[in-house]
Amino acid sequence: MFSSCHDQPACPPHCDDCPRNRPTTASAVRPFCIHVTRMRGGRVVLAVTGAVDWATAGALRATALEEIAAGARKLVLDFSLLSFWDSSGMGAVASAYRSASQVGASVALAGLSPTLEKTYRLTGMDKVVPLHRDVRTALTA
Repeated sequence: MFSSCHDQPACPPHCDDCPRNRPTTASAVRPFCIHVTRMRGGRVVLAVTGAVDWATAGALRATALEEIAAGARKLVLDFSLLSFWDSSGMGAVASAYRSASQVGASVALAGLSPTLEKTYRLTGMDKVVPLHRDVRTALTA
């Protein structure tokens, strides 16, 4: 298994000791970061922290597309530490789905908070890109 965070030394997703996962302000807002974890069988988990908006959606899109181009067969977007996302973030998910579909791969989401899940379901995207309660469930689905 390989794990990295923006070319920094590896640390497992959701590692409390990772400086990228520690809140940086009193409001407990986490900085934006994408942890890439590659597993056997072409399974890849992108664990995203912080917010995915117009300023960060491009990084999510680029990372997802790079992993698909590199041979990911199952891409799981772990949003359990996501604090916010807007239509730019949903566009990045749609872009990953389109690219994965073209090569016979799949994309799934995991761990959205109840508020973000409600927004996701209202868009109808959950009928195209499945949503799972956690990464383990998404990887085995």
